[in-house]
Amino acid sequence: MTPFVVFASPRSRTYWLSRFLSYGSWICGHDELQYMRSLDDIATWFTQPCIGTVETAGAQFWRTLVRDQPSARIVVVRRPVGEVLASLERQGVAGEAVTAQIKATDRKLEQLAIRVPGALSVRFENLAREDVCARIFERCLGIAHDSAWWQAWNAISVSGDLAAQVRYCRAYLPQLQKLARAAKQRTLVTMRRPAVPPDGFTIQEERFDAWFRDAPALFREHMIATEQDVDRYKAKNIPLLHQLDEAGAMQIITGRSNGRMFGYLMTIIGPSLDAQDRTEALHLPFFVSKDCPGGLGMKLQHAALEALRAKGVDEVFGRAGIRGAGPRLGSMYRRLGFEDFGTVHRLDISVEA
Repeated sequence: MTPFVVFASPRSRTYWLSRFLSYGSWICGHDELQYMRSLDDIATWFTQPCIGTVETAGAQFWRTLVRDQPSARIVVVRRPVGEVLASLERQGVAGEAVTAQIKATDRKLEQLAIRVPGALSVRFENLAREDVCARIFERCLGIAHDSAWWQAWNAISVSGDLAAQVRYCRAYLPQLQKLARAAKQRTLVTMRRPAVPPDGFTIQEERFDAWFRDAPALFREHMIATEQDVDRYKAKNIPLLHQLDEAGAMQIITGRSNGRMFGYLMTIIGPSLDAQDRTEALHLPFFVSKDCPGGLGMKLQHAALEALRAKGVDEVFGRAGIRGAGPRLGSMYRRLGFEDFGTVHRLDISVEA
């Protein structure tokens, strides 16, 4: 069954809507986004049958939803900003940050209602009318309106526990901010132009400074794919990486189209500990944007191996990690002729067990 999302202003009878739309086998959540910790969590949630949600903090990420859930039924409920702020203030929630957030949410709701084809837009004050609620019911659930169901719920006044929700969100603020940054990055990616076919790519070796200067957008995608914070790449040992590049102990192969980078593969090169006359290399960060059609990843791998041969490297190791698409890298390496060479185990002894 096609999922649905009601994007709404806060304090707009949203909890009541979530109960009204929980009908038969349908389950409608309320602000489910606060319980999500990754974009994968959101995607998994939408795999449930007969599922929907009413969200008061998700409008700013509507592009990501439309891209990832193109068939989702969309409803927009807007309430005048002044009324929302007054209602929140009565609940003890106020301040400049709150005002700015509510205004930003209203702008996104307006944008969403205009730009998403087929989105149903209603005003908060009209939720008191059965015909309006019937339109929402039929739009979200895809079945005929049940007047008796509406009459039963219309006689009931229900509201979520705003104080408890505020406490919860404050406690989990770092995790929610991390998810928000990931969603923002995904939204920016969604707004980019479509990629060109792989044949239009320039595969080349680059120095560290040029790569690091032009790759932040890809780095952020890479961080999201490996369940790290979007800016975690900034905490890497950049001075050491720069020194390795200056010493000729690093190789970076990139794939670009019209100057824009779509993928990269970094390799560290050094003398072998097993033999004095041999040189070995280790593939480390490897990433190709999801915006890019298939094929670029293998092209980067082949180009890296050819460049390493030209440098006199005798042996190459490829690490297939456990995060993101890491486990699938093993299959790619086997296709390239790599052999299994045991496993790597990690123990962090910087903290007490």
